[in-house]
Amino acid sequence: MGQEHSYLLSNKEDIQIIKVDNLLNEYENKRILKVVHHKMEEGFPNFIVDLSRIDYMNSVGLNFLISIKNRAEQLGGNMAIAHASEKIMHLMEMTKLKPLFFLEQTIDNAFSKLKSI
Repeated sequence: MGQEHSYLLSNKEDIQIIKVDNLLNEYENKRILKVVHHKMEEGFPNFIVDLSRIDYMNSVGLNFLISIKNRAEQLGGNMAIAHASEKIMHLMEMTKLKPLFFLEQTIDNAFSKLKSI
């Protein structure tokens, strides 16, 4: 079995960008969170989560996003979300989680938002 990842990690200046393919699998999310938390502990507490490859997610995905945001804030950073679909935005509204997140339409907007706080 190969080392296939369901995410792509990159960075822009001091902000990490993680593009995920799927947030429905709790086991895979925990694997990705280990990578994210490790990066944060290396001194990169600011993250953008790029949801451009995802149309829908459930509570497992919401827990993933909350975990990144909470850990980032504990380490003095923050998190923004880029490219959330209409279905994801609706889920965040229904669960009343929308105000917790910086939701931006593009990576550049999310980057600017994190740089401004």
